[in-house]
Amino acid sequence: MSNFDESLPTQWRYTEAIVDATPDDGIIVSNLGVSSWILSAVEDRDRNYYMKGAMGTTTPLGLGLAVSRDEQVTVLDGDGSLLMSLGSLSTVARQEPSNLIIVVMNNSAFATTGGQPSLANEVDIAAVAADCGFWSADVDSLEAFEKAYQTATGYNGPSLINCTMTTTVPDSYPEPDYAHSYRKHRFRTALEE
Repeated sequence: MSNFDESLPTQWRYTEAIVDATPDDGIIVSNLGVSSWILSAVEDRDRNYYMKGAMGTTTPLGLGLAVSRDEQVTVLDGDGSLLMSLGSLSTVARQEPSNLIIVVMNNSAFATTGGQPSLANEVDIAAVAADCGFWSADVDSLEAFEKAYQTATGYNGPSLINCTMTTTVPDSYPEPDYAHSYRKHRFRTALEE
């Protein structure tokens, strides 16, 4: 069942906290749909990579970036998307990137595709990550998130923060005035600098 508890933070608020805490050279990879739309509206950075049409591949892409670079890599994954590639957590743990933080935006729903319920309320995502070898935390407030994110940035290994949030859908989905191919080129160019 989707989470409509208005006492919980929204994805927008968690995303603002992430952008505020991300170093200028940090990389943010966002899941398709709502995660990417919110991230681009909060701050459209050259070092943001927005997934399009590839649910379940955000964490694996983040892993590839983390093992090939020194900069902090933060993945904004959705609960439904991560559940589609749950096995990727064991692969991440095997690689042990100390610069990778996976932030799961958990509303127990596939928000981008219409709000169908996911099975996130039946799976303890943070415990699965811990069993794989991550440092992990469950949070349901911005204060707890900010503390967990700070801990994750200093941890010598992969980290996962499972953020329980209220389900919200933007009134409109702002489409940038440039194509995805431009964003890909812009991202690659920023990494070469």
